[in-house]
Amino acid sequence: MKKLNRRGFTLVELLAVIVIMGVIMSVAVAAVFVHLSNSRQQAMETIASSAYDGAVMYMMDNNIMLNKNQSIEIGIDQLYAENRIDRPGDPYKTSEECTGSVIVNNKTTDTTAGLEDYQYTVTVNCSGNHKTTQEYPKK
Repeated sequence: MKKLNRRGFTLVELLAVIVIMGVIMSVAVAAVFVHLSNSRQQAMETIASSAYDGAVMYMMDNNIMLNKNQSIEIGIDQLYAENRIDRPGDPYKTSEECTGSVIVNNKTTDTTAGLEDYQYTVTVNCSGNHKTTQEYPKK
């Protein structure tokens, strides 16, 4: 009698391995998308933080002091044009730049408030209607 050559995997075993790999891949892809979304949001917060730093430098370099209840708006594109911040690259579409502004308010009752007494509201707009607003100093 002839012996059968049994050196391979059966079709059922191969299908089981493919199904298991498919489940693992679907979980991995979902985790990657969560991390990608978090990193994009974090990039927008970093742009807002650097815009805040640039606005403080702008106020100091131009010796701008605000009276009580006075405000000033500084565009992020202006801060970039004056080399106060790095290019605000869009984390959602790398070929574009984020836009936005920094609104500086003197909400104190003192007319001689210093830069640290001002309230900075930074708004960053990126492609696809992605937007973040940060207030400085942090509360």
